[in-house]
Amino acid sequence: MLEKIDKALAVVFEILKVVLIILLVGMVAILCAHIWRRYVMNNSLTWSEELLKILLVWFGMLSVAVLAARREHVAIVVFKNKMPKALADFFTKFTQLLIVLVCILGVYLGLKYCVTAGYRLTPALRIPYSWAYSSIPVSFIFIALFELRNLIRDLTGKGKYECIEKPEDDLGDVSDFEL
Repeated sequence: MLEKIDKALAVVFEILKVVLIILLVGMVAILCAHIWRRYVMNNSLTWSEELLKILLVWFGMLSVAVLAARREHVAIVVFKNKMPKALADFFTKFTQLLIVLVCILGVYLGLKYCVTAGYRLTPALRIPYSWAYSSIPVSFIFIALFELRNLIRDLTGKGKYECIEKPEDDLGDVSDFEL
């Protein structure tokens, strides 16, 4: 069963990576156009800052989902490394369950926030604020799916891979470097 979930989430993960690349390239292009128009042409773009803010929020929120899929979210490992393995494993699973529950709450509150924003339009772009705020529930859905997959994998011990994707060329442990 976990293999089927992994295949589906691997496709979602690849789509997320492509979306993040498009968002990043788009932000860089808009930023360059904004700088060019403002400082070279002396004629600022009225919409660029607003769009950059929206895209940055989407980029940040979706990036958290990618980190969850790769199990690379922020953690204080000094305490975990000092604990007995059984206790560390318990806290890992407890944290994953807590993250899934917080994500479910985040989806609910994010949807509520989108509904509250309604069709109120942004000043420059004239698009509904709910489009910008929808990054909250969308990203929390992805985070919950990836964390739930990780929790199932940790509880059952089954599954070919520890996480959806882990690059082979990571820098590794800091102690590997000579000073």
